[in-house]
Amino acid sequence: MAEEQNKIALFIDADNIPAKYGKAIIESLQERGEIFIRRIYGNWEKNSLHGWNECILKYGLLAVQQMDFAVGKNATDMSLTIDAIEVLYQRQATIFAIVSGDSDFTPLAVKLRERGVYVIGLGKDQASVSFRSACNEFVDLSSLEFEQVDIKKPEVELIRKTPAPVSKILNITKSTKKMTLEERFAKCGQNGLRKPKKKLQLIHDVLRQSASLHADDKGFAPLNCAGHDLKQKKLGFGIKDFGYSLLNEFMSDFPEIYELVRTKSGGKSFRYRVKL
Repeated sequence: MAEEQNKIALFIDADNIPAKYGKAIIESLQERGEIFIRRIYGNWEKNSLHGWNECILKYGLLAVQQMDFAVGKNATDMSLTIDAIEVLYQRQATIFAIVSGDSDFTPLAVKLRERGVYVIGLGKDQASVSFRSACNEFVDLSSLEFEQVDIKKPEVELIRKTPAPVSKILNITKSTKKMTLEERFAKCGQNGLRKPKKKLQLIHDVLRQSASLHADDKGFAPLNCAGHDLKQKKLGFGIKDFGYSLLNEFMSDFPEIYELVRTKSGGKSFRYRVKL
């Protein structure tokens, strides 16, 4: 019997989030279940929102028109909130995804959590602290967009031992053309980063904690969540200090620790789990 999917209700505040994040929003949520409600709110007569047109058509978003009744009053927020509460009482959605960063949505997130549903906030890094805290989970879209890139390196290969309709396991092997860890440590010293071994271990510790916090029943966690957690820790250093531009590249150098999963064939979104 097929495992029952989460039912996701997606609400996007177009006034608050640029259209360039549309693809990342949809792909990250598709990992978690079926997005059966896809609504985006705004005054579509505004030229500034026309960039969303392509995403609306491509991803089947329902564009809800909301006129600006008065200057300085955000009618879009009120319309989105009313619709979300209506969906809540229909008892169909198990996950509510609110794409914004506006503190005005804090009461909505609190109410949804009180009713026992899981609330995911998605927004930019300047999203209000109150809104972040009110959600069960907050996804930094700038970090999400950074992580969702194609793997084109020769050392990453797909394993097709068994059919996997949702994910493909990636076999991580080291490339002889890449820098050795000792060379990376030496480069860190040249760039003024002291005690690189200790700092590397701190990065691994955060990735382990993130995997434990966000893991599914098979132990896999979204890679974008790991990137977000690293950023939130504010360690003062990161994988770039060791010469890595992407988190999946970093994990590829530690196949004894991490296992990577690509969520869809040909997709750009990844999950990982810790072996040790």
